[in-house]
Amino acid sequence: MHISKIGHGQDLVLIHGWGMHSGIWEPIIEKFSKQYSLHLVDIPGMGQSHIIDPYDLNHLAEEISQNLPSSFDILGWSLGGLIALKMSLIHPKKIHRMVLVGGTPCFINKTDWSCGVDIRDFNDFANKLFKDYKATMMNFYTLQLMHSKDSKLLIKQLKEMNEAADPPEVKSLQLGLDILLNNDLRDDIKKINHQTLLIAGDMDRLTPKSASMWLEEHLKEARLKVIQGASHIPFLSHPDDFFDHLDKFLLAA
Repeated sequence: MHISKIGHGQDLVLIHGWGMHSGIWEPIIEKFSKQYSLHLVDIPGMGQSHIIDPYDLNHLAEEISQNLPSSFDILGWSLGGLIALKMSLIHPKKIHRMVLVGGTPCFINKTDWSCGVDIRDFNDFANKLFKDYKATMMNFYTLQLMHSKDSKLLIKQLKEMNEAADPPEVKSLQLGLDILLNNDLRDDIKKINHQTLLIAGDMDRLTPKSASMWLEEHLKEARLKVIQGASHIPFLSHPDDFFDHLDKFLLAA
């Protein structure tokens, strides 16, 4: 389990999304490491963290929790947000406040849920990953930043960030996709009492803002900030708006 600690101050845990690693938080490190002790988690099987067995949402949340301080704020993005929600259910006393960026309790559309990804598109992506890893990941980078201002430059930056570390094995990526496919936390959301900031891009196609709107309605202590023109990675595409929302939330009593 690889977790880097940078900075001084209040503990803030950062959990990245699928296929990425903790280097994605470079903009946040530069902005917040003088105010907070940042705990940069590499999800097992990604970055410098070894894969674990069994590999499921419960064991990921437990493995990460065991390597963190006794109390902290947590910021989870995409898959990292799902892990943060599960951690808040398993260890509610450890977590002070949550920030979910592109958060969702359920990634896949169902008969009673239309705030996710169509299962046919999801399976098509998974199949392409095995056939052409590099091209599929490049398409994934593009999807996360499309419609953003300076999208070509940002996509190049994201690709360079992710390739700065050894890329995850296809097995790890498939196991991560299985977590996104097989988990639905909607029935458990009412059990969560943490103050929560939800940040969503209004152009996000992977975790639509409607999912964050649902979370705002069903979490007891949640507030939603939608960033206009942003897609799935607002902390890269719209850093000023993102940092403003995050700073105000973390500085609040």
